[in-house]
Parts: sequence; C-alpha cells; structure tokens
Amino acid sequence: MEEKYFDLKFLLLEKLNLIEELSFIEAKKEKFESNDIVTSTRILTLIQNGTFTSSELAKKLNISRQAIHKSINNLCSKGYLLLHNEETIKKNKHIYITEKGKELLICRNNVMKKVEKTVEEKIGKDDFLKLKELLKKDWD
Repeated sequence: MEEKYFDLKFLLLEKLNLIEELSFIEAKKEKFESNDIVTSTRILTLIQNGTFTSSELAKKLNISRQAIHKSINNLCSKGYLLLHNEETIKKNKHIYITEKGKELLICRNNVMKKVEKTVEEKIGKDDFLKLKELLKKDWD
C-alpha cells in the first residue's frame, strides 16, 4: 500500500484546526464569548504591546484594510479596544486595548494553557517541547 504524502501546509493547517477546536471547547467554559477568545484575540495580542493604526494591523495580519476596519469596529463596540485620532493626521486613528480587552487576553491565555496541556498529554512532554522549539525557530 502506498503511503500518502502530506505537505507541511496541510499538516500545519490540520493541527491548527485541532487547536482551534480545543480552544472553542475550553472557551465555552469562560465568561467571554468563545468567538472573541479564539478569533478577536489575534488583533488584541498585537495591540497589547504597543499602538497601531488600522493600516499597520492589516499589513501585519496580511488581511484587507476593510476587514481589519470591520474587526476593529466590532472590538470597539464590545469595549475591548479604543480608537484615538492622531494629533497631526486626523484620519489616522491609533488603536488601544482597554482593561476589558486585557481581561479577554488573560482569559485567552488561560484557554491556551489548557489547550497546550491537552496537546502535551496527547503527544508526550518531550515531543511537545521539541515541537515548540522547532516552531520558535526563525524560518525567514
């Protein structure tokens, strides 16, 4: 019988989907909406260590400015982000994370700790640590 070939992208996407599934399961147990914990935190994670404009976030996340604008407005309406006009160029708005947004990130981190523990239990501690080390390496 011929062994199937799975390329790197397929394998990574397959594992990402599993991690997303586990994240949704764990997120349902938290006080925040599971959708916010799993998807919105991508933007919040970037913003937590600095301020960005919509354009900068769109480039960093490799998504359209329209999509990032919609996501930011959604996060602002939920109280996770705050927009503030730049003094020199009024159309540039800096995005800041609110206290509620920081709470969501703490919740997300707790969810991810549980997900990582589940993965570690499934593949073993040594392989889990090796996987994390390999993924930390610079691929550029």
